[in-house]
Amino acid sequence: MKKSNFILTAIFFIILTLSFFACKKDKKEIIETIISAEDNSTAENEFTSVFDVADDFTSNDTRTRSGNTILPNGAIVTFTDSVFTDGNGIAFTIDFGTLKLVAPKGIYCKDGRYRSGKLSFTASKKYFEIVNVITVSASDADKYYGGNDGTNLTQVTGTTTLTRTTATSLNIDVANAKAVNDKGTVTWKSNRTITKTVDNGAGLLGDEFEVIGSASGVNRNGENFTVTIDVPLYKKIQLGCARTFVKGKITLTNTTSNKTIKIDYDPYNNVACDAVAKATINNKEYYYTVR
Repeated sequence: MKKSNFILTAIFFIILTLSFFACKKDKKEIIETIISAEDNSTAENEFTSVFDVADDFTSNDTRTRSGNTILPNGAIVTFTDSVFTDGNGIAFTIDFGTLKLVAPKGIYCKDGRYRSGKLSFTASKKYFEIVNVITVSASDADKYYGGNDGTNLTQVTGTTTLTRTTATSLNIDVANAKAVNDKGTVTWKSNRTITKTVDNGAGLLGDEFEVIGSASGVNRNGENFTVTIDVPLYKKIQLGCARTFVKGKITLTNTTSNKTIKIDYDPYNNVACDAVAKATINNKEYYYTVR
């Protein structure tokens, strides 16, 4: 009888141990995949924000900082080529100031985001002309940072190319992109179409956009991933909302480990401006805040 009890106890211990390591392994796999989700959201968020700046300023040549624009009073715009008539387009920079050591580390913009450093722009034609090509670039020396709060800012480098295809749509190509923050470094590239669905008619504030397309990158742990947009990502340019997408769904695949994750930017189905997204892997859900 004692021998039987001993065997049952041993079997129970083995099952318990195996269950513990299985749960631990499963949790580790979820965390590793979530890292790609978080890193992609960061890159996606920051480079969409770069588009916001480009759209905001270049959509109206006569706009001033006192008008309905997201640019703050402290942003300095410098033109190196201000006329289209010379045949080579225009060129200018927007300087959001030097990154500060204490919060708020960046300058507060009217879309509710913080920015510092420089962005450089070129435009081949006026903004609404078909096949107008706008490039927005930031090198490491430009020290361009962006973020949803004044403390946790992400440095962004790379080139974003906007090509006007219709009156309301642009093709957005992001190349040689890198996003660096206290969590690590993610490299990223994407090819997207952004379509304006709501035009406030008086600057960027109040406008709404949807985004479709694909992306790929390498997360902070060196894992490769690919991204496909399943349900268009939706963004409202309103204070508190412009920080990230308010709805939309994507599929992210870690090509290194072949793990697939579903990401929902509207997990509560209320289109809230809460910067909360939900990642689902192996039928398990994980909620995280987009930085």
